[in-house]
Amino acid sequence: MNIILKNKEGIMKQTLKQLSTLLPALSINCMAVTTISIDDALRKSLIRADVTCKGGLILDYKIKNNIDDSVKVIVPAGWRMNAVKENYQDVLVAHEQILAMGRNETKSFEIKGYCCEYTNSGPIKGLKYETGKLADTKLLLVAKYLNASKTDDNTEQYAVWAVSNNRPTANITGVNDSITEDLRKFVATIKDEPIPWYTLRKKAVINEYGNIHEYPIQLKANVDYQVDKTCYAWFYVTDSLGNKVGEIKGQWVNAGSQEYAVRLNIKGFKKGKYKMKLAGENETFIDKEFEI
Repeated sequence: MNIILKNKEGIMKQTLKQLSTLLPALSINCMAVTTISIDDALRKSLIRADVTCKGGLILDYKIKNNIDDSVKVIVPAGWRMNAVKENYQDVLVAHEQILAMGRNETKSFEIKGYCCEYTNSGPIKGLKYETGKLADTKLLLVAKYLNASKTDDNTEQYAVWAVSNNRPTANITGVNDSITEDLRKFVATIKDEPIPWYTLRKKAVINEYGNIHEYPIQLKANVDYQVDKTCYAWFYVTDSLGNKVGEIKGQWVNAGSQEYAVRLNIKGFKKGKYKMKLAGENETFIDKEFEI
């Protein structure tokens, strides 16, 4: 009996000794993880990627991890993926994503971005994309701003277009105007232009084919004007040909420095340049141009 117990004790001690040498290695192996930017990972061939459109502005980013370690790949705000066919829209990432993979694993990730080529055709399902690169300086700055200060998708898309395609900065507006006001100022600074005197709210709908449909909703502004003598005046909107097309409102205006709070319904207005006017019988007090 003593011999059997001694043999068992010897086996247990040997097993514990083997485990004690294995556990540190197992622990290190479980915890091992490489964190790297997607730019560096691609450049150093640590990963291989294939990018295909899933429909609209959502891309299927398929990655093969080439290293014998788990990996976290950081896709930064400002990462731009260009369509292989030039007449289709490129996609800009505005919010950092982290793609986690096991060693030597092949895995697909869904990456969503914003259109940064307003006039190009919408991407179609199956369309091939390049693996990506950092956008130019101005777009990179906008993407980093959006990453740090999240707002709604509609507002962010118009911020991207304002820089990528020089669309009106006034279109950057949303429900929380304190947030969008700072964003408009930031974008105007990047574009080296005056801060817009008005905001023009639109709804951009980008369907599964990437086609863009815009619906103007409201123009808002507070416009200063001067009246020498109390009189009756009319507020109205004209198109580029001078035709009255918008809201027509008559009212008395008092003498002195005034501020006109414009809240103009522009649903149904076509793209183009317009003017809003406040005019009396012999004098025009407000004459401001805006664009849809």
